[in-house]
Amino acid sequence: MALAMEKSAEDRKPAKRSPLAGWFGKRRNGDADDELPPLDITGGLNRALRQSPSSDEFASPAAEQEKSVRAALSVIEAALYAIDQIRETLEQACEVAISAKCVDEVGGRALLAERYDELRLSVNASLENAEPRAAVLIGKNQRHLDVSLGGKARYSVSPARLDVGAKGLQLSPPRDAFATYDEVDVALDELDRALARADQAAANYCRDAQYLIARMNGVNAA
Repeated sequence: MALAMEKSAEDRKPAKRSPLAGWFGKRRNGDADDELPPLDITGGLNRALRQSPSSDEFASPAAEQEKSVRAALSVIEAALYAIDQIRETLEQACEVAISAKCVDEVGGRALLAERYDELRLSVNASLENAEPRAAVLIGKNQRHLDVSLGGKARYSVSPARLDVGAKGLQLSPPRDAFATYDEVDVALDELDRALARADQAAANYCRDAQYLIARMNGVNAA
């Protein structure tokens, strides 16, 4: 029965969300303690990334600044898409763990524990296979993204570690195969913290995008 519940949940996959859905979408705990200031980030990103300045415009310092900001926004957008994918995986893992709470048979919970571990490890696989732009901020060889704002002014976008290890999302494997409900509860607690960490990373990148979009708009208005 639990496996049927899991399959049914997987069959009801939502439509593809925006790269900001990990933050603005419905959070598992139902609240948002760190609300972002109102700003159309999605529209701003789209406008900023879709504009096509002429080659002559790139001759000025202001245009070089805009080019640098545009490249950074492209990286942030890719990172937000990747975080959204990771968040969807974490939500699926939550569904599996919740299903295990409804199963009396140890063997049934063991099967769900196996599925849970597959989803847990797929988070790392997503990071390893992330597109190069996203990998700059959340991939295996992540680094700070330095954005030139003209002259000596620079803006740094910090990377986020979102693997399942101790320095990342801190998701431990189900070593006892969900033999006890206590182990399932531990997994759910870890998933809550992992979702919060993913949400915080998305929130930080939204703020980075807000600032950079404002800088680009200022350059265009000059």
